[in-house]
Amino acid sequence: MKNVITIITIFTALSGGFSQIKLSSVDQENQRPFHLFLGYELGEMAFNKFKNFSGEIGVKYNNNMLRFVYQNVALSEEHLSSNFAKSVDGENVRGLMKTYEILYGKSIYKNVNLSISAGYADDFYEHTILNADVENRTMTIGLVPGYRESNLFNIIGLYFNLEVPIRLYFNPLEETYLGNTTVNRHFIVNNIWFFVGYQF
Repeated sequence: MKNVITIITIFTALSGGFSQIKLSSVDQENQRPFHLFLGYELGEMAFNKFKNFSGEIGVKYNNNMLRFVYQNVALSEEHLSSNFAKSVDGENVRGLMKTYEILYGKSIYKNVNLSISAGYADDFYEHTILNADVENRTMTIGLVPGYRESNLFNIIGLYFNLEVPIRLYFNPLEETYLGNTTVNRHFIVNNIWFFVGYQF
């Protein structure tokens, strides 16, 4: 948690300082209506020791964004049982989160965005000592509020995107016991995304 907060704070502070310096080339770049972008997700990855991969690809057209987000994150015991995640009550359970989501979003005020999402989630949890596990697959819909800053440090195209996706599971994962550890019910699920990437 501290690592993620530190990363977000540094990016926000530095980008805010550099954004006070305007270059004509940046202004010209912003006049182009269509951008392809690619981003790597640091939020969930930092929470879980950067195991596997999470990222986004999309297009930005004026105030509209259409993108695909893929997550394949090996969830650590420490993260799952933390007060922040609250996915698991107890110890000795690790997991794997896979999501595939299409998002459409618009800028609603300056750099603040709101997206709607539709996708598929595959959640897997296993006990590290006992032969016990649970898996749940479901379609999802959701809302994704966020904040996006472009041309960081006056590097044309460099961006970050901080978001909190909130998903509704059509097929909830019900409360499950793996040994003495409880995997909590998954019906409305959220996490933190912090993408850093480049738009062309």
